[in-house]
Amino acid sequence: MSLENKADSRREVYAHRGASGKYFENTMKAFYGAIEEGADGIELDVQLSKDGIFFVIHDSDLYRLSGVRKTISDMEAAEIQQIRIGKRFVRGIKGSSIPTLSSVISFAALESIGLNIELKDTISKNPESLPRLLDQISVLDQVHVSSFDYNLIETVKRLDASMEAGLLLKKSMLVDHQLNDYRAADAFHFHKRMMKEPYLSQWRQTEKTIRVYGVVGDESFVKEPPEFIQGWITDYPGRFII
Repeated sequence: MSLENKADSRREVYAHRGASGKYFENTMKAFYGAIEEGADGIELDVQLSKDGIFFVIHDSDLYRLSGVRKTISDMEAAEIQQIRIGKRFVRGIKGSSIPTLSSVISFAALESIGLNIELKDTISKNPESLPRLLDQISVLDQVHVSSFDYNLIETVKRLDASMEAGLLLKKSMLVDHQLNDYRAADAFHFHKRMMKEPYLSQWRQTEKTIRVYGVVGDESFVKEPPEFIQGWITDYPGRFII
């Protein structure tokens, strides 16, 4: 493959929960690691605390990540900020704090890196928090939101038509529906397991942005990416940087 063709095959690379193949997910270490590995952007998850503060964490139940049997929606920000997350047995020694969304926004602006903000279940249950979230992230030049909740995608577009909103797709969402039924979505994000029929024909036909997650870098379609793919979402961003 010529150098020119290699350049043509370059797709945008989003580090899934940061460079989580090397660092613990959704931590500042993972986000700085994404920059070190050359990622174009960071995919991260946002949950809402009891007192309305946005935190960057995947699970609403904190047990897997911290060993604490509490849910983030039942806790106020001051208590959440005392929690340490990380690998089991070393959390207390080498654990990390749970970042606030506002701190990550400041980081992204300073480092000029894009954000793909996945809106999690606590946001779905509190859609009235969306205007405040959208206002916070509007300061960034490179930002979009994503969610498995299509109602949330519709709400985002109604509140801010200029904000890119990506629908995370499950196979079940295309059993009785086609991509065209999800008109509000600007982009579709799906797991690499859906890089086959009966889905491929829909990916080829849509004019909307397509990003694939769950990729590790050794997939055949990564080496020679189809034209319809605009980006990768991966735990290993450095493997995708040419």
